[in-house]
Amino acid sequence: MSDIIVNSKAYDSVDVKVFIEGVQLNVKSFTYGNEQDTQLNHTLGADATSWSEGKITPSASMTVPMVDIMPLEVAAKGQLMKLKPLTAIIEYVNEYNIVVIDRVIFKFKDEGRDVTGDMGLEKQYDLFALKVDLNIGARSL
Repeated sequence: MSDIIVNSKAYDSVDVKVFIEGVQLNVKSFTYGNEQDTQLNHTLGADATSWSEGKITPSASMTVPMVDIMPLEVAAKGQLMKLKPLTAIIEYVNEYNIVVIDRVIFKFKDEGRDVTGDMGLEKQYDLFALKVDLNIGARSL
């Protein structure tokens, strides 16, 4: 089962599909969203008189079983961080039975292994998100 977290809201579904450059991967979790700088503006006095919004910063991370990241590692000759920006398409069913399609453009910030004694080895990758587009497509079931 995969977990999708979009702007801090979790969706659990066996119907989550993640495609990276058109190839479906079995991703255990994919967390992504946008954050916007917001500030209070002050003039003379203690209370704020207005507020303003600033830059929007996207973020993303994913956890992938090691067996499923291997094709990307082979294509990158073992250097995931050297890959050009990749596009991930995430498709899942929300609480209203609507299929939601999101897009995340990212680069790998790290590479390596998490080797433990547990079955099902996996690695969490912190991604450098260039753009997070929510709801690029949606359709009812």
